Amino acid sequence: MKCCCPSKTQSIHVASYRCVLTNKQQEVFERLARHCNKFAKLIPVSFVLGFYVTQAFQRWWGQYTSFPLPDNLMMVVSGNVHGTDERGRLLRRTLMRYANLSSVLILRSISTRVCKRFPTLEDIVEAGKNFASENVWEE
Repeated sequence: MKCCCPSKTQSIHVASYRCVLTNKQQEVFERLARHCNKFAKLIPVSFVLGFYVTQAFQRWWGQYTSFPLPDNLMMVVSGNVHGTDERGRLLRRTLMRYANLSSVLILRSISTRVCKRFPTLEDIVEAGKNFASENVWEE
């Protein structure tokens, strides 16, 4: 809590303002005090920059953590798609290929490296041509 009693320094300034300074000097002092007071009310630039960097980092970190990694999905698929026969194996592999395809489609919109590797959908299809020859749903 701020004390209402003036300190020694404030008392010296008030006394010198009233007794020592002329009217012209008092006007100059008041203008200088107002000018300095304007800058004292400004928010420091370092605070604003720190706030901006924090917001930008939180935004990108949120996007990074919301991106689904295939590891967890792979564990769920392997645990829930049963069968040691050819059909079960093909079904698990096809589900993971679709998951990887969705990851590539998502990453194309945010990663320049993936966008350079797969600039068009035809390039993605060309990279996965051998997937079309397999039909999981046939017995």
